[in-house]
Amino acid sequence: MNTTPQLVERERLPSLLEQEMQGFFHRQKERYEYGDLFEPIFFDMCEFVGRKGKRIRPLLFLLTYRALGGNKSWGDKSLIQAALSLELLHAFVLVHDDLIDRSEKRRGLPTFHKLVEQRQGRMSHAERTGQGVALVVGDLLFALAVETLQQSSFDPGPRQQALGRLLSYVTDTGVGEIFDILLGARDIGRVTREEIELTYLLKTTRYTFEAPCVIGALLAGASAEKAEDLAKVTEPLGLAFQIQNDLQEISHLDGKDQLLPTDLLEGKKTLLIHDAYQRLGEVDRSFLQMCFHSTARSEASISKVQDLLRKSGAIQAMQERCRSLFEQSSEILAASHLTHDEKASITEAIAWVRQTVRLGS
Repeated sequence: MNTTPQLVERERLPSLLEQEMQGFFHRQKERYEYGDLFEPIFFDMCEFVGRKGKRIRPLLFLLTYRALGGNKSWGDKSLIQAALSLELLHAFVLVHDDLIDRSEKRRGLPTFHKLVEQRQGRMSHAERTGQGVALVVGDLLFALAVETLQQSSFDPGPRQQALGRLLSYVTDTGVGEIFDILLGARDIGRVTREEIELTYLLKTTRYTFEAPCVIGALLAGASAEKAEDLAKVTEPLGLAFQIQNDLQEISHLDGKDQLLPTDLLEGKKTLLIHDAYQRLGEVDRSFLQMCFHSTARSEASISKVQDLLRKSGAIQAMQERCRSLFEQSSEILAASHLTHDEKASITEAIAWVRQTVRLGS
């Protein structure tokens, strides 16, 4: 298989996506001309979706589509439009997730509800207005994601299958979000590893990794058997990426800016924290519990948690777990119904996504 031309083409994908995203919102502007009241909200929505990000979902979709025999070119408007639907879906999840977590920053800029709140100035209802508008804008982005995929010019049969899967992934993501909220309120000593892993699977893996691969395969005309094989490949893959994300957040404390990991500030029960808790002695466990029960987490307390993570050996254990999960994903792919060339292309796609995430691009 000659990979050099594919590599050159693949490097063009991020710029193609960005161009289509700009064109997409330009086309939507006329549709949403509802006057001065809505115009700044629409502007904020375009800015939020267009912020520089990894674009894992649309990129993985495009790479899988081609790997499984899809005949549309990279620059095909309908193909890029289908990819964009996954980025719109991601934006919908982020807006609601930030609202639930009361986060103030996303990709280094204000979260959507904070953008709206800031536009209200010093008015007493500014915070409530920002939250209410963000809730509805999230719903708009979800509707746009579904509509965008529905309007793509693929054969009706595969497109309908893809839409059905997309909606099922949204349902799973919602259940995962509920689990995340409920586990966040529970004492860390009463949270199990299985509960955290299920939360990761439902909240993140399904729509981040499984959805792009399965939908890409279905739209390429691949068999249901191959699509299901890809779903199995993405389960350990998604868990590995989530653990990597946990490890990266902890490593932020080593930087000069002393950035505080978001999940720690929000009291999230991650696999890293759970593993450390299981490994620590009674006194150190008590400190972890106290830290998570406190509503205000200082830099000193977060640094102490980081020290405990190192002491416990959980960081090294999770790094090893990541390596094991990536190997497991490769073994599942090797045993799948995909052809030799399809397996090679999917392996390349996963490697490229891993590199993209590591570089933070």
